[in-house]
Amino acid sequence: MSGRPLLPPGRQLAITWSIPDGFGGMTAALLRRSGAFVRLAGTEVDVLTFDGRPDYAEVRARLEERGQLVDGVRVRNLYERLRTEPVTPGEVPIPPDVAGLDEAGIRRETAADGAARLEVSSADGRLRVAHLRADGSLAVLDEHGRAERPRRLITAFGADGRPVRQWRSARACSADWIAEVAGDGDAFAIVDSKTAAAFLAHVRLPRLVTLHVVHNAHLAAPGGPIGRLRATRREVLSHPERFDAVVFLTERQRADAAALLGAPGNFAVVPNPTERPAAPPADPVADDAARDPASVVVVAGLTPRKRVDRAIRAVALARDRGPDARLRVVGDGPLAEALQELAREEGIADAVEFAGYRTDAADAFAQASVTLLTSTSEGAPLVLLEAMGRGCIPIADDIEYGPADVIDDGVNGFLVPPGGVWAMAGTIARIARMAPEERAAIRQAARATAAKFSEAGIVERWGEVERAAAERHLAERSAGALSVSLERVRLRRPRERLGVRLRLHGAPEGARVTIDLRPRRTDAVLRRTATAGSGHVRFRLSRTETALLAGGGPIRVRVLVEAGGARAELDAGELRPDTRSLARRGAGRLRPRPS
Repeated sequence: MSGRPLLPPGRQLAITWSIPDGFGGMTAALLRRSGAFVRLAGTEVDVLTFDGRPDYAEVRARLEERGQLVDGVRVRNLYERLRTEPVTPGEVPIPPDVAGLDEAGIRRETAADGAARLEVSSADGRLRVAHLRADGSLAVLDEHGRAERPRRLITAFGADGRPVRQWRSARACSADWIAEVAGDGDAFAIVDSKTAAAFLAHVRLPRLVTLHVVHNAHLAAPGGPIGRLRATRREVLSHPERFDAVVFLTERQRADAAALLGAPGNFAVVPNPTERPAAPPADPVADDAARDPASVVVVAGLTPRKRVDRAIRAVALARDRGPDARLRVVGDGPLAEALQELAREEGIADAVEFAGYRTDAADAFAQASVTLLTSTSEGAPLVLLEAMGRGCIPIADDIEYGPADVIDDGVNGFLVPPGGVWAMAGTIARIARMAPEERAAIRQAARATAAKFSEAGIVERWGEVERAAAERHLAERSAGALSVSLERVRLRRPRERLGVRLRLHGAPEGARVTIDLRPRRTDAVLRRTATAGSGHVRFRLSRTETALLAGGGPIRVRVLVEAGGARAELDAGELRPDTRSLARRGAGRLRPRPS
């Protein structure tokens, strides 16, 4: 480790959409990383959230009680800030609609200190959300689905009830707050939530370095061909260059993303840090003897993606093979009742314990012999490393991404085919029948693997990634932006193939032009890259590509122009393809116009 500080100088921001009750691995990893930055690098971290819940004081208290919020990590919320601190005055050109906010029948969520969030719905589909201070006064009115433009309007009010500032979108309001927290000095914003990443991608400040962590699988069909991004990842990852760094948790995922998206030069790999594991037992065989060899634990949210039903079926099948396997399920979610019913149907209700959500969930690994991972997809499942650090042997579906990056099959755990319930059941039975010395050796290897993901090494790696991202940010800022504008954009589809024509003003000869076409009513996205010649770019799509775009109504056209390290992002808005033939277009030009 070098003598320089672990992290570069500057403010550290961790950006996520919310901190929900019973949060999962992404939020746990964010809080653990932030705590490691404080403990090991001596750098305070501001965790910024943007949801409207009014009880963040209670959220912080619960996190502190659980030991998940250390001194130096501050959890902050946009609407809490607008409720409790004066807002810098600005323009308020549109009168906010405050009528009827005190009527009965309004959905209300109130915090212990009296702060509240109200929802007022209208028959025309309009929604107004009012954020009230502890004294009941109106702090913010957020209007959704307005009949006129802008469709979204956010207005902040002073303590005297007068509107003091207004934003025409949530993105603009959020960006202003990020700029306020970042200040005028160097700052680093690590965004974990894909929801928050969608707007942070458009926040470009002179001294704010932005980094996006991709926690889960990015492909539309994990395990299949590398060809499509998930719909939830498309908006952000189709333009990775909008971040100074895009960070993946495993090398396999980084490589697959580079194969799909090209290699923009800002991809990096930093695994999540694990908790500092307890010292390994002095007598590994005695540690193994203290565990029931057929005891199984699953720590997961009870949601469709986690597929806990497969764990229940695997334990039932393992019991059919002889071992008296028992399962403990730690976690909660919408499928809790259905999973309990499944355990009854499988005839093992008395062998399955549903422990619910627990703040000490990881401690369950210290008593169990085996843990199961049955998810459809993961990023780098922190739960595996937590289990391995406590000597619990993992059996995981070999999904993308994560398990194969930490499990050496048969050495420190076991991999089975995705969805392979029979294989998982057989492995549970096999482990239960092993000699204690053999199981103890696997537990020791699992602990050694988890130790490689220590906080110190991960924080040092984050420092390297942030410094490289800062260099890219500085280079982009020094290069400046291209002075390019769109003179004309035409989409023509007289027959079966769509033609695209652009005329760019100010584009250097040979500039790289990337065109992004997105229909409104489908998930389809088409990107084409061309070279600008005399400011003109033109191409025709194939029949298949045309059919993909044509069924979605108006097409959103965005253009990225790059030359010599400088760039310009241009938005042409939504356009409808012109389906007239050449003859009809000519006739239209010759038709006399009314005087």
